[in-house]
Amino acid sequence: MPDTTFNSFVTQGFEGVITPLVRDTHEILSGWNLVILAAVLLLVVINKQSYPHQFRQLLSVPGGTAHLNQLLREWNPSNSFIGFSFTLSYILVMGLFVQKTFVILSRDVSRYNGFDVYCIMAACVAAWYLLRLLSMSVMGWLFNQKELVIRQTTIELSLSSYCFLVFQPVMWLVLYIPSSIFVYVGFGILILTAVLRFFLQFFDTRVFYKIPSFYIFLYFCTLEIVPLVLVLVAGLRYFATS
Repeated sequence: MPDTTFNSFVTQGFEGVITPLVRDTHEILSGWNLVILAAVLLLVVINKQSYPHQFRQLLSVPGGTAHLNQLLREWNPSNSFIGFSFTLSYILVMGLFVQKTFVILSRDVSRYNGFDVYCIMAACVAAWYLLRLLSMSVMGWLFNQKELVIRQTTIELSLSSYCFLVFQPVMWLVLYIPSSIFVYVGFGILILTAVLRFFLQFFDTRVFYKIPSFYIFLYFCTLEIVPLVLVLVAGLRYFATS
């Protein structure tokens, strides 16, 4: 069949001016996202190379009370560089995950994908984390159980370290493949970490101090609920007025 040119296909049927539309994009990756994840990985490498024994001990805490006792006989993670850097890493990674969750689920890149929003999300994560530590410190001061506070904060730090380490591949997937599936995977990791933290702290307190289980349950429910409610209320008020 010979080639045929239909001039009317191109030149006819159009009236007025055609205004090009801006293509809607859901690209959420920014350069500073990679800088944050690279900085966190650098902190992990520095701690692993500089403090290999403490690094292994901190990650062995979920293995049982014996591992926790051995660690606390030698050093206190709360007053160490590895403790500070891993807490900072947890806040940075979780703040980034919360921000990207808002971006992906709302599909509003222009509103939620900025660095200023990230700073707010990281501040909320830091407030929740510090409120938990403050609540434990206040309870330890009221009941004169400072050693209990040290044990609970060590468990908290150990599981937070595991959490942001596991979140590294999840965050890379979220950045390059912004799908809600990976957001739900992240939520699953957070829920699993919270449940594991609750049971580890519960049984450690039950074994070490012989406190009735009902009082321990109420104690840890308070630690989980109060900081979370305060942060959620503050976040909802911010977004309601922004």
